[in-house]
Amino acid sequence: MTPEQMFRQHPLFGSLDAGDRQDLLEHVRLRSLASGQVVFREGDEADGLYGVLSGRIVVTVDSPNGKELILNTFGPGSFFGEIAFLDGRGRTATAVAREASRLVFLGRAAFLPFLRERPAAAIRMIAFLCERLRRTTQLVQDSAFLDVPTRLAKQMAVMAQDYGERGASETTLTIAVSQAELAHMLGVSREVVSRQLALWRHAGAIDIGRGRIVVHDASFFDRIVAGG
Repeated sequence: MTPEQMFRQHPLFGSLDAGDRQDLLEHVRLRSLASGQVVFREGDEADGLYGVLSGRIVVTVDSPNGKELILNTFGPGSFFGEIAFLDGRGRTATAVAREASRLVFLGRAAFLPFLRERPAAAIRMIAFLCERLRRTTQLVQDSAFLDVPTRLAKQMAVMAQDYGERGASETTLTIAVSQAELAHMLGVSREVVSRQLALWRHAGAIDIGRGRIVVHDASFFDRIVAGG
């Protein structure tokens, strides 16, 4: 994927005309990160917007006792860091590369003047942020009202749709995620996640590898969520 392809597919940038989009692309810089390298930390100054060309980025927050919660995972084609990018306040979470990654970076100083001159683009950006907020609200509701197996199935269904890599058959997908990461996404222990995944493996729905889960039928998780 190229920066131009990323911007063309984005719900905001893709709606711009080709000339405006090219103006923004002239300000884009590329950044390479090793696995485990921090993109930014919670509280850091908001320097700009990031997008993932390749690799995987997780956004996390830590509790006072050091427990990590994964708020979101971003793969190729995804942008992240919009909140601080727009309001100029400190970063609300920490972003870390979970594997070697290549990012695009658009500086805030270049984007804000562009946005001020294009009210329609500003409205689309608001709609984009509202969609992110709706997703966060849904996560809070899930934590309060759904049991762990249903929450895990819902998380797996979303990751299968967003980041699953097709296998030999049309229904087989591989998701690059570890059991520890799934536990951090749900705010539960790794043992709880491991037990549930073992049950699904015994049922023939998945296979478990190191840092990956092979899903034989993604609709399996949809059926669990529908029944929850």
